[in-house]
Amino acid sequence: MGWATLWLKMNAGSQDSPAYQFISIQELYDLLLIYVTHDSMGYHSINKTLARLARVSKWTSGPALDQLWKELSHPSQIISLLPDEVYKVHSPSGQYILRRTLVESDFVVFDKYAPRVQFVDINTSLTANAGCELFSTLKSFRDPIFPHLLRFDWHASAKFNTMGAFHLISRHHNVPRDRFALNMLGNIKDSDAPYPALKSFTTGAGLAETIALFQKRLSFWLPDVSTLEINTQTYLPRSIILEGIKSLSHLEHFDSRVSLGADILAYFAGLPYLKSLHIWKEEDATIASVAKLRKGTNSSTKFPVLEGLEFQTTRSAAEEFITLIESSCLERVAFEITDFHPIESSMFARITRLPNRTSTLRHFTFHTPDHALAATMRHVVFDISAFEPLFACHNLETLDLKVDAYAVEFDDTNLERMAASWPQLRTLRVYSRYTQQFGYVPPKVHLYTLWHLVEKCRELRQIEMAVDARVEGPFDPPHDSPVTCSHSVEKISFFLSPLANPTHVAAFLDRAFPNIIEFNAGLPKEEEARKAPSWFVVNEALPNVDREWRELSRRAQHDSSDSNCGFQ
Repeated sequence: MGWATLWLKMNAGSQDSPAYQFISIQELYDLLLIYVTHDSMGYHSINKTLARLARVSKWTSGPALDQLWKELSHPSQIISLLPDEVYKVHSPSGQYILRRTLVESDFVVFDKYAPRVQFVDINTSLTANAGCELFSTLKSFRDPIFPHLLRFDWHASAKFNTMGAFHLISRHHNVPRDRFALNMLGNIKDSDAPYPALKSFTTGAGLAETIALFQKRLSFWLPDVSTLEINTQTYLPRSIILEGIKSLSHLEHFDSRVSLGADILAYFAGLPYLKSLHIWKEEDATIASVAKLRKGTNSSTKFPVLEGLEFQTTRSAAEEFITLIESSCLERVAFEITDFHPIESSMFARITRLPNRTSTLRHFTFHTPDHALAATMRHVVFDISAFEPLFACHNLETLDLKVDAYAVEFDDTNLERMAASWPQLRTLRVYSRYTQQFGYVPPKVHLYTLWHLVEKCRELRQIEMAVDARVEGPFDPPHDSPVTCSHSVEKISFFLSPLANPTHVAAFLDRAFPNIIEFNAGLPKEEEARKAPSWFVVNEALPNVDREWRELSRRAQHDSSDSNCGFQ
């Protein structure tokens, strides 16, 4: 039983007390294990344990059922809550058909479980999404169908029979309450079923009525959420999107995978409560128009409280847009530059132009195209010194650089500067395969220089970069070093990293980062050709690396050699 259980029983009162009965349930300890080993147990094992827990005691039934029904991705789960005699499954389509008209007494079991649903994901990965076709009928009895729905992710498609999920939305009752994601992979009127057996079900009157409701103004049905995600490609005009967005009273987070245009961005710029924004491939002219549109409004303030910005666009559009942002509380910036262009420090100086941002900025991501470039572009250098303005941001926690299109100029001095400037750093990633594509140049950051991170960055969790690990002797730390190791680092990846003396390298890593549980490293192909020592020797020597992770690294060896990604 264990001393902890014995102590609980001794202090829980009599055997008839609710406290004693509660801690006497073995399944309760299974539930605790779910939170300890959630990732390794797997979805089905977790549900099996929760189902057992729901049956054994009235004290735990409610919480267990809440967990079991919290997330829903199969519409058929809800239909199965109706009495068996109410519906039948059509063969071969698998769709549901009502045998008779529903009555109030059919919802006894339904009302026990449906209110527990908080997250719904209806997508096109299922063959038929059986059950969606009855949601309109359910809504005539229960509106909203899921009264406590917080988040709804929906791929709207007549073709894949998901249009019925439209009826999970209830603008009048503010359902879903927090987050709504609308995805469209095709024209909403496209009802050509992927399988002939579904044809009769995707072209019925119920579907036509639902599509008609969907095509009304977005303000008629769009849930008044704080987080909205739009991925409608060209199937929903910008004017319709803008009309819907203007109907939301407290939009704080917006994520888009479509080009929004100047009108929508100008509207966002004036919102007093917008905290995060994701922009997708806006043209230079569009960004230039935003400032002009804002000048015509009563307020010239632009993005006053923005905390997070992520965008994929050209370098010049990115520079222009950053200039528009007047928020003094910017925490997260993520660039994905879609064109190839020399990168200069002036670009990042625009981020830190407001004094407060040097203390608020915590996460910075910068990615460039990873496709192969023309020979005339091979010699463009990405100099880490371009980040000079960011060194003033002493609370930075994440630096994530993926710059395959550039030769990275990154040396020991740069790393020392980072360590000294960013004591709160948790993730350091400087990734480039440029040398693998256009000619190998050994990395200029030497392995033992990582000791500066050990000394200065006590919150560091993850390192991913290229290092020169061709050490000649064992590591000898500075006599005045204030620390002996970094217990926080758990993940390390060294790509395209030459190696010598694996024993010394492993000894350094074990001394500097004794709690590594994930370690991945690879040689440049030039080093492989000359039969250099393998990083697997180092991997095997690190005592705390997770066994499963080590085995995955071993299995990936052949794949990495074929793809030249520089890992073993």
